Amino acid sequence: MLTAPATMTSKDITTVSSSLNEGVQALEILCERLLRQQPQSKALLERLLARSRRKTKQCAFAPLHGNRCSACNMTVASAQIQKVKAGEFINCAHCSIFLYHQQ
Repeated sequence: MLTAPATMTSKDITTVSSSLNEGVQALEILCERLLRQQPQSKALLERLLARSRRKTKQCAFAPLHGNRCSACNMTVASAQIQKVKAGEFINCAHCSIFLYHQQ
């Protein structure tokens, strides 16, 4: 859980606001890219986004870290890893989150 200091300056507020805006823009870009590549994934994306709104720590997307899902830390199959590295989105077999390659 995020906690704010007792007193926040306008600079602190601007920094937090800017950081949140960047996160929202990144999420929108990932959503657009996914739906261009896999239009059939729209229903799952909507469910994951709804779930992420209820849970503060989770999101519909997570980068692949090595051979693991960065959301649940489970190992991803090597064939799936190759797809992600080629620019495709895959779903984690364990948590269903869309995985992508972070460049």
